[in-house]
Amino acid sequence: MNYKLFAGIDISKKKTDVVFFLSQAPDQAYHQCFENNKKGCLEMLNWIASLTAVSFQEMLFCAEDTGLYTLPLCTFFSQQQGKLWIENPLRLKRSLGLKRGKSDKADALQIAQYAFLHRSKAILYQLPSKTLTTLKNLISCRKQLLKHQTALKSTCTELNAFDKETASFTLKIRAALIKEHRAKIRLIDEKLLVIIREDAKLQRQYQLVKSVHGIGVQTAMLIVVTTQGFTLFTDSRKFACYCGLAPFENSSGSSLKGKSKVSHLANKKLKALLTMCALNTIKKDNEFKRYYDRRMKEGKHHSSVLNALRSKLVSRAFAAVLNDRPYIKEYHQAA
Repeated sequence: MNYKLFAGIDISKKKTDVVFFLSQAPDQAYHQCFENNKKGCLEMLNWIASLTAVSFQEMLFCAEDTGLYTLPLCTFFSQQQGKLWIENPLRLKRSLGLKRGKSDKADALQIAQYAFLHRSKAILYQLPSKTLTTLKNLISCRKQLLKHQTALKSTCTELNAFDKETASFTLKIRAALIKEHRAKIRLIDEKLLVIIREDAKLQRQYQLVKSVHGIGVQTAMLIVVTTQGFTLFTDSRKFACYCGLAPFENSSGSSLKGKSKVSHLANKKLKALLTMCALNTIKKDNEFKRYYDRRMKEGKHHSSVLNALRSKLVSRAFAAVLNDRPYIKEYHQAA
């Protein structure tokens, strides 16, 4: 797309700072502030229209992903079918170079310049369905409850071991909270299954991912939600990289010849779940267990083989969904 106008949007809770310039005059930038809501978005478009005759479809808007605060902007652009690019904050930060000082106006200008320089790599935002958004919120709530429950259990264990007599009253309160958390987590699990059954396509994808040996209910659910129904990632290798499973070369010239390593820039939650899935696959005799034993006899490190198993789980999950066919355990024997 040959964009004629580039706009950078710095989003905060209550307001947005917008800076735009035309492609033929990148040194002449315009700045204005608006409310972070639908009314503010309309005012932004009217303000831009008053300064230039460029059509709305020839404009590229770029904003930093600030989570929930981007929702009004994303919803508005989805309704108006505008060109909005929501970029990873870390990628933006590392591409901006040296900075002296900070302001919302300067950040918006740098975001606009980033969009102009990297316009060929722009990924236009697509608003997820309401079902996916609901599932994402439920999973986030479940994660928070699990974290609180784990903290309560840890404290109870320590108090029972060292200070049970004087902490008896607080132990009862913590035990009641743990029981309540357990009930709420069970309620969320039931709600997740109800919500995903309301969408036939997501339900099919969920069942296909869960058919892979070793992948459980929560992991399958998180994979479907994270990939937004396998629309964000259509390639298992890219998703494996996102999960922190892809090894990268670690060398430079003739002095540095390190081993290939996986990157710490990853979705740690998914990586942890896939690790548990991989460990479960090697408990009993199956193709994963035999692969693990064979590689260990060859002298490979446990972590390296485990990472290969995690990658195998991801590739099989994607193959099952893309081929629309459940994974068949021990396929060569079944054939």
